[in-house]
Amino acid sequence: MSYSVELSRVIVAKPKPNPHAPRGLDRNAILDAAFALYEEGGEAGFSVRKLGARLGVDPMTVLHHAGSKDAILRGIADRALSGIEIREPDGCWKDALMAVADAYRRRAHESPSVFRLHFRYRATGPEDHASSEIVYRAMLDAGLSKSEAAAIGLSYFAFVLGFAFAEIEGLIKPLAGEELDRMTAIDADHFPSKLSLVPAFRKLDPDRAFAETMTAFIEGIGVKGNAPGTMPPRRHRTQARRSAGI
Repeated sequence: MSYSVELSRVIVAKPKPNPHAPRGLDRNAILDAAFALYEEGGEAGFSVRKLGARLGVDPMTVLHHAGSKDAILRGIADRALSGIEIREPDGCWKDALMAVADAYRRRAHESPSVFRLHFRYRATGPEDHASSEIVYRAMLDAGLSKSEAAAIGLSYFAFVLGFAFAEIEGLIKPLAGEELDRMTAIDADHFPSKLSLVPAFRKLDPDRAFAETMTAFIEGIGVKGNAPGTMPPRRHRTQARRSAGI
């Protein structure tokens, strides 16, 4: 089984064109403009009125073609994942999980304003479903039961999104300036362990921190599922899943 999925090529059924719509105005055109507007000004700078002005139409026309404001925001979040290409060797569930994590983190750095929307929705649409399919398939191939795969899969996304969000908010970076002064001023008798890590915090490498933490998370999944890093041969997969309670 291949883990190769190119999110930008997910096939989505397109709605039939409305003959009464302004020329060039459809859901895709609206989402293109909405994405750009949100990326420029974030939540505070986004409104259906401003979106209509950018498109040169009445706000009600925008809602008629794209649905509610919430539907537009969900579409913006899903569009943030388009263009992500995840290609991994066949049968390697550990590499598949790392690839998705890297892709989400990279997208957060590219479009930080839009990326924040992923904390609002459990699923945003076709692009999101494509990446989550890779993750949940990997969880099952690691030997987890369905209930374990569901819970740990959500935790996986919570960690990846949370780490990326902390980075774009400036929380995961080398300790310096006022924050360094505050840390070194704490009581050594009460917080000796934390103080002992100050040199490490000063040299913190976010890339290394992400890679090492994801590796620990993924290795833990393997221990929980009692599975190696590769998927069992096809003729043994049914037996492996039965022993995992799937």
